[in-house]
Amino acid sequence: MKESFNFLREVENNVYIETVGIDFEDFEVGQVFEHRPGRTFTEASCVDYALRSFDLSPFITDKVYARRVYGDRQRVLETFVLSAMAHTTRTFGKVVANLEMSDCGLQPVYVGDTLYFESEILSKRESKSRPEQGLLSIYSRAQNQHGEWVCAYKRTLLVYRKNFGPYKAAGY
Repeated sequence: MKESFNFLREVENNVYIETVGIDFEDFEVGQVFEHRPGRTFTEASCVDYALRSFDLSPFITDKVYARRVYGDRQRVLETFVLSAMAHTTRTFGKVVANLEMSDCGLQPVYVGDTLYFESEILSKRESKSRPEQGLLSIYSRAQNQHGEWVCAYKRTLLVYRKNFGPYKAAGY
């Protein structure tokens, strides 16, 4: 395993600092990263998300309506499913910006489902206008606890290169 993939770095004998993300140079086309732990959607977390995002969709706020339309299974808001992409943060922690999200596909996700995310590096190149950064194209997808793929999308990320950005000054 690459040294840069270790999440702890020894700064002196018996003293460690947690690292955040992987430097642009250490990504390679074809690498696949599993983002763990999974994300389980509870009824309480779904209602909380809906209220915080001001999404008052009846299938979240009206249990009678939800049962009539979907039966006993309560659906999770699609935006809440997509927000679970935060599970990629440890791997892609040195991202400057999400430049693009495309080819998004979603299948229904229900309360009680647990999603497990993975991402594959599709391409990478150095930025022509920002020498301290590089561009990654990634394909992320999620499967539920039954092994069914329920979410997939491509993203283009702007990522700091090694020894640049706020991470150098912070010591990681």
